[in-house]
Amino acid sequence: MKMTFNRRLILLALSDQVDGTPPPHSASSIGYALAGAFQNNWGGLYDEMKTTPNKQQIHRTLKELWHGGLIVGSRRKADRYGQLPCWEVEYQLSGDVCHNWLVAECAAVYSKVNKAKHGINFFGSIMDMGLPEAEVKALMLKVKALMQKTHPDKAAGYADEFILMKRCNDLIKSGIPLPTPAHQGRETSTLKLI
Repeated sequence: MKMTFNRRLILLALSDQVDGTPPPHSASSIGYALAGAFQNNWGGLYDEMKTTPNKQQIHRTLKELWHGGLIVGSRRKADRYGQLPCWEVEYQLSGDVCHNWLVAECAAVYSKVNKAKHGINFFGSIMDMGLPEAEVKALMLKVKALMQKTHPDKAAGYADEFILMKRCNDLIKSGIPLPTPAHQGRETSTLKLI
């Protein structure tokens, strides 16, 4: 497969973070990143762009790279604020599938543990705090397994994820509260029709 400029550009965009989000990326987020790189002069290969690729060029290049075996795609349901949910294909480099999965898994586990420990602050009130005991035990086993996979002595390049898993371990050991019932102490009212 010949490496054209657009192919090199898409591969570079797939290896970078878009708005702080690690790969995999959708075609629309790749287009957004390339437009930002063109407008803000990010440097490197991005400086050689004369214009930003349009949607057709991005989709065609992604299809060529996918058929060439350089990238893989996976479907996921995208829920965007103010829009109906839709299926979207997200692309990533073929060699980075395991790495990206492990990074995403560590981030998801940390988010769940942090939410269970501290809850969500919604306009000054704490919500969604706590987990049932059975889930805490399963989560603890998952954290320990991820600590083994990201340990600096066993795998290189996962130092940040290992630190996240250490924080999760400390949060779980300090105690995760049990969830509070949503309707505790509330009286149920019935509507009578006349």
